[in-house]
Amino acid sequence: MRTAGLLLAAILIMAGSGIVGEAAEGAAMVTLQKNEAGYRLLRNGQPFFIKGAGGTGDYAALASAGANATRTWQADRKSLDNAAKTGLSVLVGLPLGKQRSGFDYTDATQVEKQRQLIRGLVLDLKDHPAVLMWALGNEATILTTPEQRSMLWKEVNHLAEIVRSIDPAHPIITVVGGEQWKDSLAELDTFCPALDAVGLNAYADMLTLPEALTRQGWKRPYIVTEFGPHGHWQVARNEWKARLEDSSTEKAAFYRRAYEHAVKDRPQCLGAFAFVWGWKMEMTHTWYGMLLQDGSRTGAVDVMTEIWTGKPPANRCPRIGPGGIQLRQDSDNTLHCTVDVSDPDGDALQIEWDLRRDVSDHPSVGGDSQPLEPAIPGAVLETKEAGAVIRMTGTPGRYRVFVYVRDGHGGAATANVPVLAK
Repeated sequence: MRTAGLLLAAILIMAGSGIVGEAAEGAAMVTLQKNEAGYRLLRNGQPFFIKGAGGTGDYAALASAGANATRTWQADRKSLDNAAKTGLSVLVGLPLGKQRSGFDYTDATQVEKQRQLIRGLVLDLKDHPAVLMWALGNEATILTTPEQRSMLWKEVNHLAEIVRSIDPAHPIITVVGGEQWKDSLAELDTFCPALDAVGLNAYADMLTLPEALTRQGWKRPYIVTEFGPHGHWQVARNEWKARLEDSSTEKAAFYRRAYEHAVKDRPQCLGAFAFVWGWKMEMTHTWYGMLLQDGSRTGAVDVMTEIWTGKPPANRCPRIGPGGIQLRQDSDNTLHCTVDVSDPDGDALQIEWDLRRDVSDHPSVGGDSQPLEPAIPGAVLETKEAGAVIRMTGTPGRYRVFVYVRDGHGGAATANVPVLAK
């Protein structure tokens, strides 16, 4: 039974109105405060600027890099427990049906089932000490019409009211993607007054995000819920229309530019989650991961460590130079490859190569599941120093040559280049 001695109480200041919230003993009391300078979060009465990354990689390593938060796309106790062990707070994802996947917001049975699911999740997890706030859905507006979105947003507002009635101790947001929030913020203002803030997933558009919010008249706070390299839909293509992925070193530089423009010293911004702490197969197995499959960190981790802590890591990742991968293709589809690589600490480098089919035109959207494309066995014929000889199979088509550079201290760099077998 709850008693007054086991409760923390605070005023949640939201859009000019006060709501009294409670947190059980051990749970964090999170409030949103507006002042002349803008907005800020308070966690148990102390200022809390989100320094986070989304994903299920090593939480201890994330905390050691200087982060204070992580983001999950689903609500589960195991992730919260793991985060709590390392002192991380969690933006907890709550499931929201997507119309592009067949969810029908005019179907009362589906809607009520979703409400009951969210009620149950919030009741179960609201007193966990790692909970920072709740996120209703992720990019649910992809491939929707204005009419569909109006139904969706009305239900989001109703769900926010349900969550607040159960747990007034943690703020509530919804998350929209960069190609959607440009059109959705006015709709959110109209249909979702119960939301405390909005989560924005942005990649190349980080460089125009604050200006876009000003143009659209968004007055409430925002959290950057995903940011990272240029998105696969935002990059240049080569002569046969293959997407050109930046090297890990180029990606790291963009993480810094993006953060400094859209997050740092922005009065409406409550913080940001880099994407993604771990690795993810989306177009390639190296495009979005801040870590490689073996847990090695890339330059994005170095950049975020410096941003979060104010100083770079003691040992820095290898770097791919502006020359990237250079290759010569023989008439028999043999590739002679070299890579421009260096290490800022002078570490001895181990360099590996592989060849994979190019699946960067996979039709998935919004981060939907995509199977891992494996390396082709036996394709690498020879490696020496910073080079390799690779033979493409007899099957014509699109491929990618990947290089992985490791420094023996947990740091890595990657690059790839599309190639065409004739």
